[in-house]
Amino acid sequence: MVAEEFNLSGKNALVAAYGRFWAKYVAAALAEAGADVAVATKSPKKLEEAVGEVKRLGRKAVAIPTDVTQSSQVSKMVEQAVAELGGIDILVNAFDLEFAKPLMEVTEDEWQRLVDINLTSVFRCCQAVGKHMLPRKKGRIINVISCLSERGVANYTAYSAAMGGVLQLTKTLALEWALEGITVNGVGTGWFAEADTTGVEGESLLLRFLPMKRYGHPREIGSLVVYLASDTTDFVTGMFMTVDGAAMAHP
Repeated sequence: MVAEEFNLSGKNALVAAYGRFWAKYVAAALAEAGADVAVATKSPKKLEEAVGEVKRLGRKAVAIPTDVTQSSQVSKMVEQAVAELGGIDILVNAFDLEFAKPLMEVTEDEWQRLVDINLTSVFRCCQAVGKHMLPRKKGRIINVISCLSERGVANYTAYSAAMGGVLQLTKTLALEWALEGITVNGVGTGWFAEADTTGVEGESLLLRFLPMKRYGHPREIGSLVVYLASDTTDFVTGMFMTVDGAAMAHP
């Protein structure tokens, strides 16, 4: 049951995703709150899953196969979402290509691909959606960002650098559009898994250092996304709110 102040009925959302599992759970949370949802991702399987969740919850769903590394496809993605939904009130960027390798082994091509997907795609989507939000003086942009944007981990230099760029893009765009009626916030994600990994070989070492001794489930970011997408957050912008089981608070 969605609290009335977080009801998104009458709102249109675009969820643009790449990599991991965020699309399905973010789309479901927005739909449960009452929004109609367009989902854009390159993976046919993840696109089908996310759209299926929206339809299951009784909301209008639009599937838009998109390679967010291509500016032309991002422009068409936004145009289709606007045409089929009637506008875009909420944009969620959830790009998370995982990558771990010692810096001295990272190739320039690997670096470029990581930055292009995890960082530049956010720029592309914000710019394309901004063309529709700015004239209306209203909008919500929510970027799903790994907590490694703030916390360093060995062998994640390239990944953390790209995610750090998304975090700074979020904060500075919030300042730039503060008088335009558009809020820009980040949802920080810790360690997540769709399935229970308790007892899986190699998992116990990491779990030992997580204060709650478990991974989060990706559905656990949904309520925060809905909160930031709602009309209750007109005065909340430039924030980075973590869903991490206190991992970032751990010394």
